[in-house]
Amino acid sequence: MEEKLNKLRESMNDTVFKETGISNKEKYKILSALGNRRKSGWFTSKILNPTLTILVGLILIPSIIYFGYENMTESKIAPINQQNSDRNQEGEVYNSIFSSKHIDDAGVRAAIKMGHGQVLDQTFYDKQLDIKVNFERVMADDTETKLLLTFQSEKTTLKNYYLDIFEGKTSINLIVGDKKIELDNVGWGSRYYDSEKNIVAEALSFESIKEYEGEDIRLEIKDLTVYDNSETQRVKTTWPLEFKINQSAISKRETIKVNKEFTFKNVNYKIRQVEFSPFETRIVVTGPDTKLLTDENGVQYQVKSKLELQYLNARKIDKEFGYIVNEKKSGVFLKSAGEKVIPIFSKGEMQGADDEYIMVFAPVKDHQDTALLVGDEIKIPLTN
Repeated sequence: MEEKLNKLRESMNDTVFKETGISNKEKYKILSALGNRRKSGWFTSKILNPTLTILVGLILIPSIIYFGYENMTESKIAPINQQNSDRNQEGEVYNSIFSSKHIDDAGVRAAIKMGHGQVLDQTFYDKQLDIKVNFERVMADDTETKLLLTFQSEKTTLKNYYLDIFEGKTSINLIVGDKKIELDNVGWGSRYYDSEKNIVAEALSFESIKEYEGEDIRLEIKDLTVYDNSETQRVKTTWPLEFKINQSAISKRETIKVNKEFTFKNVNYKIRQVEFSPFETRIVVTGPDTKLLTDENGVQYQVKSKLELQYLNARKIDKEFGYIVNEKKSGVFLKSAGEKVIPIFSKGEMQGADDEYIMVFAPVKDHQDTALLVGDEIKIPLTN
């Protein structure tokens, strides 16, 4: 099985077609098998013992009514001080996991370490599926929103449960006033599953909700995507989140128009623009092999450019940490303030204009001292 997956990955690295005969389901199953879908590791979450809490209540208040574990949440019975303590401890753990290498989006890791984003601290209990959902943090700029959440269960094994708004059954809707909008994905997002604790951490990426700053909004995650060895399933549910977007959620994206050319493997490319954000750095490039092609039947398709293949050349798949950089191979990187800046491979299939190729990297420290490194010899200053 592993040999077949490797062969498929290699062929997909050479060419990506919009019309290939390979279904989106099969494609994503391949990517899932190759990506960070079998992760395991340390993760802790403190949940109050409901039996102990009830016994204490019976001793202190003889008239207390026992509701049963299935219909209660810890916040209804635990003292307020204990609730705050639990939230603080959980928050520290969540921050540590989202800032760790288990999340293979370097932009998320950097943003958490820098303290970006609006803390949500909301919990929703999906009684039907026995899933506790913790909405942790949201951050947005002009182009993208990142929603960080975890979900866990005592009864339902979550190994194959995904919030896949890229090619799965999951969608996310924005409701503000009488307007309801289905939000489009931005890349694959990043996922980590802890098999020991049966907890999933998700960093979802979708289109920006920055324009609704100061307004009360509702986000609805619709349906879970379940991937197993035989089929893709939809699990119907709705996970709601209501909050007011405040200034802490909003970050600025700086866009600089660039008109610089370079030649790589006898192909001339032009850098159109650079975008700087606390989540990422985007380089928008065009060239003769970045354009959509049309076959004799009028079907459009896209072949990976030589530049894209070089970008992916340094990609390595690690069973624990997902998509990481293979330091033994040359690729495409940035250099800023004397440091190498790595690609964010989970955004490797972002769609730009029909003639564009978008490369995404971790955020940089110095916007005025940033250069694009292609292979071992090409260095193009971007902003000076």
